[in-house]
Amino acid sequence: MAALRVVVSLLILVSPELQQATALAAHPERLNYVPEGARWFAALELTPSAAQTLRFVALSSGAFALLGYYSRSALAVLTLSAMPLYALSQFSGAVLHDMHLFWFSGLLALSPCGDIWALDAWGTQPARAAREYAWPVALCRAFLGVIYLFPGLHKLLESGWDWGSATHVVAQMHAKWFQWAEVPWLRIDRYPWLCSIGGHAVLLFELGFWPLVSWRKTRPFAACLGLGFHWATQAFLFIPFVSLWACYVVLVPWGSFRRRSNPALSKPEQGARHATLPALAFGTLVLTLALVQGVRGQTQAWPIACYPTFAGIIGDRLPDLLVETESPAGERIRFTGRERAPRTQAEWGRVFRISGVYGSPPDASALRDHALAAAARAGLSITPGSLVRVYRADYATSPEAWQKAPSNPVLLTTFHAL
Repeated sequence: MAALRVVVSLLILVSPELQQATALAAHPERLNYVPEGARWFAALELTPSAAQTLRFVALSSGAFALLGYYSRSALAVLTLSAMPLYALSQFSGAVLHDMHLFWFSGLLALSPCGDIWALDAWGTQPARAAREYAWPVALCRAFLGVIYLFPGLHKLLESGWDWGSATHVVAQMHAKWFQWAEVPWLRIDRYPWLCSIGGHAVLLFELGFWPLVSWRKTRPFAACLGLGFHWATQAFLFIPFVSLWACYVVLVPWGSFRRRSNPALSKPEQGARHATLPALAFGTLVLTLALVQGVRGQTQAWPIACYPTFAGIIGDRLPDLLVETESPAGERIRFTGRERAPRTQAEWGRVFRISGVYGSPPDASALRDHALAAAARAGLSITPGSLVRVYRADYATSPEAWQKAPSNPVLLTTFHAL
């Protein structure tokens, strides 16, 4: 629990979501998407000054939690102050699946996480019953299990074992390479047999992770598989997900090390069961809600959701927004805003949201803002009076076809530049 306290506190403190919260609060017009479960965060309507104040509180309490000074109180304050700031990043159009940090921080606030490696424990020896640590840690492992289980299950239910075919795995990689405008050091897409092995291994890993972490003897194996999985996704899909695999500290057998150094810890103490009840209640509630969202496959929710499933079979094209300007003199220019630098994953999510890819109708106002921002990002100046058209078009994702013209353009909105 102490190791997880250090890791979770540090991850929350250094996250981009915390750092950019004040800037996001200064542009409420861009925060027009509220995912399921986050409406009460949106109701706060944080101003830049309020966001800055909460950020100061989060940074201060996070430092206390990291050092283990009033550990549980500090974690409670960190959770309550940082969650509204993280929520702002969800309102821009794409859900960022970082909510597990608050599942862990909330559980830690109700658990004995400051008994070692903490200023709270300075000069003292921990003397709690083993179950006071065992139950919260078991819940943390269950959190990890549910995060992996449902993406694998939905892949299998929607696409079957064909999801792991070489053709589809290559398509998934090409889509990510296209989004990042970068090709990995090893063109693994040129080895179909290796892609097929990797795709089917992903299915087996996601479906088997929870059972593996539930049994003490297989936890080291699960941790190694998880680290290998995340290394591969970072190397070949450019998805690092440090905020998840760093929490694997709950898979390390710290308790065994402690019991060897102090055998008295294995003896139960009176009152241990009652001390564990708040953590059990919180953990059970979060786990139950996560299971419900997982069964539903609800990825567009926050702070409890099914993690991205990538369940559908995709092709060799990806939708994007294409902007065309026509000046009063008849000069036409086409651009996407990706000419100088790739978008972030959050920006891609917003593009998919406002263009109707996620199922909601295209948002004319958001499309207008996107077109103007894309022009500025591309270093273009739109002549006043120009007619601006915004299309959704399909782009080939294979690196060899990135320079090809898009296909299937669909006009979403038009407006005149002022």
